[in-house]
Amino acid sequence: MLRLTLLPTAVGLLSLIAVGCGSSEGAAFDTLPPIRTTTSTSTTTTLVDDRRMFYEVKAGDNLAEIARSFQVPKSEIVRINRLLNNGEIIQIGQILEIPTDVVLVDELPTPISTTSTEAP
Repeated sequence: MLRLTLLPTAVGLLSLIAVGCGSSEGAAFDTLPPIRTTTSTSTTTTLVDDRRMFYEVKAGDNLAEIARSFQVPKSEIVRINRLLNNGEIIQIGQILEIPTDVVLVDELPTPISTTSTEAP
């Protein structure tokens, strides 16, 4: 008998609580103030420094081949890396800076010939 009395009372109480929360059509949303948000975006830019170039020495490399592959004089690689013995001894895994401000030229361009048009 107690169950029969408690069940209708509980249902009635729940319906009162549900009505107090607002209707399902969004009436509760109409009473809330608008939420204001701000967003900020930050961007970082990393510039690649293309003025410096490095090479890691591999097994079988020698300085003359490295210089030739980058088209720079061997003496410049020796100078910029302060290598001893004219760079004859380099180690596997050694990092060498390759100069980028000099270029090895194998042959000079042909000069432009000028012909003289002087009268004899």
